[in-house]
Amino acid sequence: MTYRKIITIDGGSAQYWQDRKEGFRLIREAEEAIENLRDERMYIAGRWDDEYGDYEPVENLAPFDRVDEAIAAIEANETAVSILIAQRRTCIGDWKVRAVIYALARIDGIDPESDYELLHGPD
Repeated sequence: MTYRKIITIDGGSAQYWQDRKEGFRLIREAEEAIENLRDERMYIAGRWDDEYGDYEPVENLAPFDRVDEAIAAIEANETAVSILIAQRRTCIGDWKVRAVIYALARIDGIDPESDYELLHGPD
C-alpha cells in the first residue's frame, strides 16, 4: 500500500497567505545572504602579533555561516521547500537545498543517494 500525504489548500485563508509570505521571505533572505558574500571581506584582523608588528589575518567565515543558516531555515520550512519544488530550484546561488533535491528525486523516481553528481555536482 502506498502512503500519500494529501494536502488540502484553502487559497482564500489568511493562514495560507501568511505561510506563503513566510516561505518567500526565507528564500529571499537566502538570496540576499549570498549576494552579500561579494561585499564581505575575506579576512579580518585577529589578535596582535608582537613579532610581526601587525594583526594576524583571520578568515571571515561569518557570511558563509549566515548563508548556511538561511538554507537551513528554508529546509525547515515546508512551505519554502514546496515553493522551490514547484520552481524546480535545487540551488540558491551555489548552495544546494537538499530537501528539494530529495523531494524532486522522489517525484521523478530517482534515487538521489545512488547519483553522486546529483548531490555534489560535477568534478
